[in-house]
Amino acid sequence: MTKCRLNQKELQGASKESSPVQNPFQMQLQGLLKQQKYRQALEEIKKVRRANPEIEFTPSEAEIWLLRGQEEFQKSDFKQAETFFRRALELGLTGETHYWTSHCLLLQNRLDAALELIQNAFEQESLPKDYAICYLKLLLLKGDTATVEQLIDKQAKRFSAAQLHWARGVLALKAQQPNAALTAFTRIKRPLTPGDVRDAWVVYTQQTLENWQAASSILGLQVSSMWGFPSGKPKFLQQPILQRLATLQQAKTGEPPLDPSVQSEDLESQEAVTALAILQMSDRGDYHNAAHALLNLGHRPIQLPQLKALRPTLLTLAGQQALMQGEPECSEIFWKPVLVEQGFNPQLAVNLIAAMNANESYREQQRLITQLLKWVEKDGKQNPQNWTGDRLKLTLANLHCRLADTWMAMGRSRTALGSLQQAERICPTAPEVIGRKGLVAFTESKYEEAVKLLSQALEQGCRYEEVYAMLLRCWEKLDNPQAQLEARRRFGKHFGDLNPEAEVEFAPWLDALYTQNYSFFQRLVQTEKKSDPPLRACQIFVAAVQSPPNSGGRVSLNQEEAKHQWDALLEEISDEQQIQTLQAIALSVQLFAKREKGIAALINPYVARLAELGSAYPQAREAHLIVLAVKETNSKKLEAPIRSYLDTTPQPGNTLARIQLQVRRFGWSRNLIPALEVALKREPQNPLLLLARATTYPITMPEYEELKQQGFEIARRLQDAKALQAFREEQAFVALRQTQAVLPDPDDFDDFDEDDMSDVVEAMIRKMFGQKIPKAELERMLPELKRQLLNTMPDFEDDEDDDFDFVPPFGFGKPKPPKRGFGR
Repeated sequence: MTKCRLNQKELQGASKESSPVQNPFQMQLQGLLKQQKYRQALEEIKKVRRANPEIEFTPSEAEIWLLRGQEEFQKSDFKQAETFFRRALELGLTGETHYWTSHCLLLQNRLDAALELIQNAFEQESLPKDYAICYLKLLLLKGDTATVEQLIDKQAKRFSAAQLHWARGVLALKAQQPNAALTAFTRIKRPLTPGDVRDAWVVYTQQTLENWQAASSILGLQVSSMWGFPSGKPKFLQQPILQRLATLQQAKTGEPPLDPSVQSEDLESQEAVTALAILQMSDRGDYHNAAHALLNLGHRPIQLPQLKALRPTLLTLAGQQALMQGEPECSEIFWKPVLVEQGFNPQLAVNLIAAMNANESYREQQRLITQLLKWVEKDGKQNPQNWTGDRLKLTLANLHCRLADTWMAMGRSRTALGSLQQAERICPTAPEVIGRKGLVAFTESKYEEAVKLLSQALEQGCRYEEVYAMLLRCWEKLDNPQAQLEARRRFGKHFGDLNPEAEVEFAPWLDALYTQNYSFFQRLVQTEKKSDPPLRACQIFVAAVQSPPNSGGRVSLNQEEAKHQWDALLEEISDEQQIQTLQAIALSVQLFAKREKGIAALINPYVARLAELGSAYPQAREAHLIVLAVKETNSKKLEAPIRSYLDTTPQPGNTLARIQLQVRRFGWSRNLIPALEVALKREPQNPLLLLARATTYPITMPEYEELKQQGFEIARRLQDAKALQAFREEQAFVALRQTQAVLPDPDDFDDFDEDDMSDVVEAMIRKMFGQKIPKAELERMLPELKRQLLNTMPDFEDDEDDDFDFVPPFGFGKPKPPKRGFGR
């Protein structure tokens, strides 16, 4: 609130005018006023006047009464403030005192008394010109526009130019002439009374004219909504009246959307903004953010009854939406208060248990499951008609199983087994009980017994993901991939494990070579546990490396050592096994070895041996051509061997396409384009040839996508199984390369410190989105993107007995068990 014009500087100036030697009381008075002890100051004045009625001091007694009135006004004690202001009036202080007295009367809903006070002062000419505006304002509040028009017409000299502009602007608004009003308001250059906001009248008039852009510019809405507050608060947050006008505009136009995070000192305005923002977000279906805005109001009472009534429904919907968006933490935040405020709701409790499980809020999950158990037991007794047949027993058994899972997650295995035994006593035939018994058998390494129990549970309707995951693990332990595939066919659809036949799995040695990156290649071949001859050939290459990769990703090789070990390996295996092994030797050297002296002499005998095997094994000829296409830089050298081989095959177009699809995985090549063009002229509707031709273009070019899509549509229409599988493999390979492109180099994880994770994640995000999102927007989004990506990172410290192997940056996600549970 604006203080009396008698400020501290004036008080100090007054003390200089009166010498403390001549007037010691002045010094005492100044000290009291500096401490805002106005009541004591007035008492001291009263005392000193008894002894010396003629004493002079500054400020005057009337001005001190004004200061004391303003002090009470700030405390909202308007009745007391009015008493003090009237005392100042009695002592002859006019103008500002008239303003504050009338203001007090207005806040006490005494408009007539305020008008009478100001009218008398105006007519008696005791109201200074600077405060004549008070008379006009009170008349307009009374609705007496006729008197206002008469005053500014007949007695214009008693008002300042700014006051006349304001009055004419208001009268123009009342006469529905906003253009004339805008002209008048823009001519006002200073506040007319304390607390006046000239811009409020300009903004209001622009809004009346529907000049939303102009109003938004004055209020500072555009800057604040998009980019935060780079240089302090925007104008609309500096005055409550401007914030209300901003809220009105945002509610009317929807542009920019209301932002409930923008805080205001005016609590009523803040709640109104939040309520409108919540409604806007709810209308857009964004219940998630609407609920956050509601909860951000804190624990203070909600004044708007509509907002209070909306709360439980909004929080319930927001929890469901957050769960679907993969943010169960928010679901838990939203649903907890609903469960407390609205009374126990069993369905909401079930949903909240699922969210808590995803969040690993095991302690609270255990309490809620226990509460739900008690509710079911009680309702079963009170309403037996709702629990016919085995429903009650099955429900209680299932809840005890969930309780057992939670105890296991908390590391309380004995308590967990107790809960499982309780479930078994209630209903031993329940699928959930049978499934948990299968998990126990798995932990005891009784894999055949576990398979029987886990399969039985799934057949009877158990949908606990860990039961399915452990069944697959059992078949893995029993080394029966066919049975595992059959289990996935039968049960996978219930757990999001769809169409296992369509999955693409490359041999480990091919996985490693497909990366075309020595660091990835090295990690993959070193960490692979099952070692076949081609993979051993790759491992020999890595063991013979004698320098770190250069800038081109190539390494120096101990050629003599590598040749000695490769030759020994080839001696041990059959001719048919040599085909892939020779291919692995040639390709690893071609892709990763430096072009040093002797490299050509090292690789050529293995390529020649591959060609020799072609006379007995057709697949060797194909492997030989793949190596040649990767190795050769002159496409003309390939024409003769390619034509010679294709002439011997029943489907030369498909064979050529197969070779190109393999070649592209070891590096982008254009060597086979002439042959592919010729083949496509003969078979323009061959889906494999169309896909092969697509791969001769970089995947970022439109030709790649057009040819691939054309081929896929033909393959799908013809239901060509081989072609469809080729498209799946291409998609898997592209996904591998795209994922690998944003991952850091595996060497960055050597001596990896957890503190480095944030930097690594940030670098990955910049690689993924740096070219797709404007720089400023990316910087704004970066903290949230980092948080989300860090939340998906594996827990490297989960269990001491976990073996952490380097995992390739791709895969097709077979189900994994939860972090803790019976399956561990």
